[in-house]
Amino acid sequence: MTIKLLIVDDEPIICRGLRETIPWETIDAEVTGEASDGAEALELIDRLPVDLVLTDIHMDGMDGIALSKKLRELYPQIRIMILSGYDDFEYARQAIRIGVEDYLLKPVDVDELMAMVKRIGGELTQEAERNKGIVRDGWLHWLNHLLNSGGALSEGIRPPAIPAEVRSFRFLASQLEDYAIWAEEAAEEEQQTVRQTWEQSVHHALTQLGCEAVSFFHHPNLLITLCMEAKENNREQLIAALSDAASPTAERPWTLFGVSAEFHDLNGAYAHCEAAIATVQLGGAMEDRTVLFQEEIARRQKPQALLTSVEIEKQLLNALFNGSIGELEEVLEKLMAQSREREYLPADMIRAAKELKIVIRRRLRTSSVELTDEIEALLSGDVDPYACNSYRALEARIRRELLSLFTLIQASVNGKNHWTIDRVKKYIEAHYSTDLKASEVAAWLKITPNYFSIVFNQSFGKGFAEYLNEVRIGHAKAFLSGTHDRVFEIAEKVGYNDYKYFCSMFKSNTGVTPTQYRKLAETTPT
Repeated sequence: MTIKLLIVDDEPIICRGLRETIPWETIDAEVTGEASDGAEALELIDRLPVDLVLTDIHMDGMDGIALSKKLRELYPQIRIMILSGYDDFEYARQAIRIGVEDYLLKPVDVDELMAMVKRIGGELTQEAERNKGIVRDGWLHWLNHLLNSGGALSEGIRPPAIPAEVRSFRFLASQLEDYAIWAEEAAEEEQQTVRQTWEQSVHHALTQLGCEAVSFFHHPNLLITLCMEAKENNREQLIAALSDAASPTAERPWTLFGVSAEFHDLNGAYAHCEAAIATVQLGGAMEDRTVLFQEEIARRQKPQALLTSVEIEKQLLNALFNGSIGELEEVLEKLMAQSREREYLPADMIRAAKELKIVIRRRLRTSSVELTDEIEALLSGDVDPYACNSYRALEARIRRELLSLFTLIQASVNGKNHWTIDRVKKYIEAHYSTDLKASEVAAWLKITPNYFSIVFNQSFGKGFAEYLNEVRIGHAKAFLSGTHDRVFEIAEKVGYNDYKYFCSMFKSNTGVTPTQYRKLAETTPT
């Protein structure tokens, strides 16, 4: 902090000597003005930044004591240093009584003066930092209440005083791209360090534009920044400054920015903050951009009626319940390709994932798969839009969940199928002679015909009708070789009401007719 000094003395040679002979820059101080009496000093203070007034006591016009009283009344933050001669001690005592703590005796010792100004500068810097912290805490308190209340602030929750130089406001929302992927690899300590440097880089960029900034993390991957602008900054200037802050480092990925429109009334702050957040969420679908502006929301957001096609839903269910990991990966690739082709936003993809979970849950209810706590947790878990804020992060999350579901479903299916298949075999053995249908067995097992068909094919490697025919033909062969029943009687015994159809199926299965089989059995030694 550079200390701004105002020299007040009615002797021009003293003013010039104090200004020109002392190396103020070596103690981070500069003379911003000179005045010949207290009245002129007050006029200058109205126009110039002043931290410290060096004033003589005896002056024509308003003297140093009167000036000190006015400064204490009008500008209590300005420090005062009295320069007094030995004969002015009583005046100096009056100055001390009104709160002036610093004075030097004339003739002034340069080293002593510089040491005193340096000390005052340090005190002012510390005080400024404390005040800045208090103001910052006030803004953060207000911003937190603003977001947590949905813009409906309680009575008494007000922002700090707005600095006079502030002409407008903007909100910036920033996120790290592919955050979920990055956070899986980064330790918690590393994440905290990155958040600190991230916030610092944003503030540095805005400082270059002459802005004051107050930031807080609304989410580990959502930094909200209120930007107070002292001058107008156009779109190109903002892009240039923020693009530097967006560049990745060895520790962190790209930073994405959503910039609200400029506004002047804090009553509309919540809407602009929400707009900045919605804007940065577009970054996941615009992989070639890092700085996005509020007006782009309307151009990019469009209603999506059907997020996943019926065909993809069917393929997904088939892969989960009756397919392989490779088939599941293929369906996922189709889903992601469709999302990019249709220019879905991350929010659209999150909604699509929810819809797919509903479809999977519906299928589970009609299957024999037990809805375990692990499966329930996967189906109930919500996708964090701030963490999964890009195609890559969303794809990684959806892939991980689908593969986990596949593993759990297959474990349940395979575990139950051994028990189910034994029951199916026994049921078929007991009822093969009747007009047995797959739907009858499915109803007996209390599962859907479609799921029964999937499980049956997976377990037997063939369809229900083919297996039933093999069972019936097997029993027919036993009757042909072990009894003297007529062929049409055997056909009826094993469940065939149509004699010709039985003969056709028998020959298809064995390569010979029933009569030929009986003759072969009679001539073949046992």
